[in-house]
Amino acid sequence: MTNRFKFLKTKIEALPAPESGRATYYDAEVQKLALRITPARSKTFYVVKRADAGMAWIKLGAFPDMTVEQARNEATKKLGDFAAGNNPAKIKREEKQKLTLGQAFDQYMKMYAGPRGIKTANDLRALWERCLGPMPDLPAKKHGRKRVKHPGGVDWSGRKLDQIENKDVRALHASIATTTPVLANRVIELISSIYNRAKEWGYPGGNPATDITPFKETKRDRFIRHDELPRFFKALESDTSEDFKHFVLLSLLTGVRRGNVLAARWEEINLDMNLWRVPDTKNGDPLNVPLVPEAVAILQERNPQPQGFIFPGESATGHISPPKERWRKLLERAELEDFTIHDLRRSLGSWQAIGGASLAVIGKSLGHKSADATMIYARLSIDPVRQSVTSATSAMLTAAGIKKPAVVTPIKRRARQASAAR
Repeated sequence: MTNRFKFLKTKIEALPAPESGRATYYDAEVQKLALRITPARSKTFYVVKRADAGMAWIKLGAFPDMTVEQARNEATKKLGDFAAGNNPAKIKREEKQKLTLGQAFDQYMKMYAGPRGIKTANDLRALWERCLGPMPDLPAKKHGRKRVKHPGGVDWSGRKLDQIENKDVRALHASIATTTPVLANRVIELISSIYNRAKEWGYPGGNPATDITPFKETKRDRFIRHDELPRFFKALESDTSEDFKHFVLLSLLTGVRRGNVLAARWEEINLDMNLWRVPDTKNGDPLNVPLVPEAVAILQERNPQPQGFIFPGESATGHISPPKERWRKLLERAELEDFTIHDLRRSLGSWQAIGGASLAVIGKSLGHKSADATMIYARLSIDPVRQSVTSATSAMLTAAGIKKPAVVTPIKRRARQASAAR
């Protein structure tokens, strides 16, 4: 049988399978319609058309699921597209080359988020997995719960960037916000950032996360108050874990974020200068933290080493994990409500403000970063920061009853004493 004949169901069914490779036959009625047969006897219809510098093979469907008549009709449509200047094969190749949201996220993490710090990258990946991408099936951490998708979350990792529309993002924003409005806002920010970076790297489409009004967020202003400090320190003193007590005190006395305190290393500490250089902060910049005498005493008590974690632990990270249960019990003993570990950091800033420190000094000591204050921060030295932190921590320890208030001698009295001595 010649390789060109009028396709009929009976004739196609009778075609033999090749021993190797693929056998190709052409329809006598629609010249560009072809049928390929494999050694496994699979039979597939194609349109064959010269395009650009080569031949384009456009798959139509498998026989017998696709009939001869259907194959001819589909082939005629494809040839019409070619005649109109549209190359279906080229269009298909371009479609395959389009980025999915998952690919754009991986690119975003590698080229944008990753270089900005491990903590930032880890937080963004956790947000992606919980709300936008696939959730890895990992066992629960020790003393923790197994991570699961947010009930309003989706897996859009396989969707092309141009297939996600503004209405889709709005619906996702509303769905997540039914339980966690703040998280919903963070998801919109992540989507918007992924698309903005993709546009910088060549994506021609728009950003589906634009013009979406975020839900109102109430910024926390909780800090440990004067009347709460004695109860807090009494409750902390009764704890049986030195690691926990030292972790809480260093968090309060330095204002450093929880994750940085837990992961602190001896190589970062300079006890000769009473300085802690935190190399990897949330904003991506290192932070020089002045150590007040009480913080130095805690570190000395922990037996300084040339290197290694200050709070070593048997975990995947090599250091102790966030002490959630001990913190909960501490609050119960201290009769404190609505107070988080992060509020220890806010407490230092608040007591600095109470002591009259400028916002610039507070921002410098806590490692805050803002466009308006950046130039002011750059001109500050560590000395006013150390003075402010020392004053704030002394005030807290004095209010807790741990440190005695300084005895101040009136200026006139000192003058009279000096005069009498002469």
